[in-house]
Amino acid sequence: MNAKVKEYAQNHKVLTLQITRNNFVEIMQGRQKVEHRYIYPSNANKYIAEMEDEDAEIKPREYDALYLINGRRQNAPRMLVEVESAEFVICVDENGNDITFEENGIEYYESQVWYHLGAVLDVENINK
Repeated sequence: MNAKVKEYAQNHKVLTLQITRNNFVEIMQGRQKVEHRYIYPSNANKYIAEMEDEDAEIKPREYDALYLINGRRQNAPRMLVEVESAEFVICVDENGNDITFEENGIEYYESQVWYHLGAVLDVENINK
């Protein structure tokens, strides 16, 4: 994380995610405007806002930006991109029925969080 990104992260909520090369390039060039992640019981705290009432509408945790890393190398390409909005989406099959899965005897809806992206704020380690 370079100094500009560190400074931004001091005053904003930033979520760091790994991303494929193709999606990284598409976002950097402005062609991909949504980045999504599947939600599982093991990662729900990262993507879902805490709910006080079990019957409340599920809302995504809010972030100001995504810090996207393409690869695991120390010098992997990285990008800070603004999040304009986020939404919680329940996945459905071709007939419009909610898709569910079971984990440890509990049934869950297959769901995703969709981050609607704005401006690319910074890039690092990009070979030109």
